[in-house]
Amino acid sequence: MNIVILHRIPFTKIRYDLAVDHRRHTVRYLSTTGTTDGLPPGAHSRILATPTTDVDALAARHADWLGPADRLIARSEHDLLPAAHLRERFAIPGDRPADIAPLRDKWLMRTLAADAGIPQPAFWSAADFRRTPPATAATTYLIKPRLEASSTGIQTGDARQILARLARTNGDGDGVAADVFVEEFVPGEIWHLDGYLRHGTIRAVTSSVYVGDCLNFAHGSPLGSAQTPDEPGALALLRRILAALGQRDGAFHCELIRTPGGRFLFLETAGRVGGAGVAETFELRTGINLYQRDLAHQLVGGTHHPAGETGAVEEPPVRLSAHWYGWFVFPAHHHAQDAPDTSISFDPDRFAGRLVSYVHNERPAAKAGEISYAAAATPLSGVVRGTPRQLRDTLAEICRRSGPPAQATALEPV
Repeated sequence: MNIVILHRIPFTKIRYDLAVDHRRHTVRYLSTTGTTDGLPPGAHSRILATPTTDVDALAARHADWLGPADRLIARSEHDLLPAAHLRERFAIPGDRPADIAPLRDKWLMRTLAADAGIPQPAFWSAADFRRTPPATAATTYLIKPRLEASSTGIQTGDARQILARLARTNGDGDGVAADVFVEEFVPGEIWHLDGYLRHGTIRAVTSSVYVGDCLNFAHGSPLGSAQTPDEPGALALLRRILAALGQRDGAFHCELIRTPGGRFLFLETAGRVGGAGVAETFELRTGINLYQRDLAHQLVGGTHHPAGETGAVEEPPVRLSAHWYGWFVFPAHHHAQDAPDTSISFDPDRFAGRLVSYVHNERPAAKAGEISYAAAATPLSGVVRGTPRQLRDTLAEICRRSGPPAQATALEPV
């Protein structure tokens, strides 16, 4: 096969070469990272001169590769929708925009979930919120971009502050931006459920709870995640969400709120492997490499595979570890690029027996304002193990002792 890969996720993390036989297939990389370093020796590669959101430019400049492609693989959140448009344009088997949009466009996914009766925080279009603002002035709200990731562009405030910010945006005929919506903040624990589906059935899943939160990570606080026992209510809601949004195959990363009363509410989901240490801790817990399972689905053609193709994929067994695992990551993107201050004091010996691995970078390859959970772009990241309770305590201690104080209010998932 002729396989084109939109390369953004670090190669050492996703390891395309373990899923794709580079001797049997013609594999070509379109790199969004500004470099081809780290790709397999001798790999066909090009560095993209335009962002992947410029689908017309990609189609025109790389038609010689995309035209004969049998597969187009893109596993970063930022590239899922552009790749779907390119597949449609060049008749490449795989997910189309209609398949990806419910898992990428936060407004669409929330609307479809509401139509299916799935419990979730209240939300409004920007125009509706401005036209008829809620009467409860003390409640906190969030302005969310429809197509961003990693908490990029989220703003918080009370109704008056949100209305003022919406009034300053460039928007549609009503003067209100159509690329954002407003959500009511509901306090509680933020859970993320990670795994993969095959033919509509969840084959493997882990449940985790954030220590800290992703919105505060965007503003400079460390973030952790601790695996926790599955809750029947969370799993039942997960199945309803994925069915309502039409995902039947591939990896998922779904975020829920567990309210103080124990009720689960839907926040958002993504049809890809979660970032930071999700894949590493998933494999340690289950014995399954989530990236490889996700790539296996891509190689059989995604949702739209050629007529007559069976799409048979070998299913590895789940082998649960006796241990539970968690991950932590410290940000660097919030510092000015011309005056980085990313030094983190970390004593690994203090966490002996609990620390599985860690990466400590004196000068991380972070770009100012560009949120990243990648180990190379952060000053400190790692994986820990223990019981679910021990994991939370260990992660809280690492975040407290090694960096700026974590803020307690969980606002927004990754």
